[in-house]
Amino acid sequence: MKVDTKEKLEEVLSKVGIVGKWIEPDEYGFSRLYKFNVCGTEVIIEWYCNYSEIQIGNARMWFTHINTYSGYLMSGEWIDFTFRGEKPLHLKVKE
Repeated sequence: MKVDTKEKLEEVLSKVGIVGKWIEPDEYGFSRLYKFNVCGTEVIIEWYCNYSEIQIGNARMWFTHINTYSGYLMSGEWIDFTFRGEKPLHLKVKE
């Protein structure tokens, strides 16, 4: 799913049980940073309408889509973050 709105970001993540919070709002209450934890790992997404960036530790990757139906072969439940459908980042969300 293309995540071009903040609502779509929350919607697609909630489909796999991820509930986070918007952090560091500006003086008007607007925030681009969505923080959550999966499998003991803190993840921050910096959201923009044309692309976003996932941050895990000091690793960062741009993405435009989140797929909740990962074809990744390792055990557990995974989701994929892709930039225009290219080379996914697989993120384990459940054991």
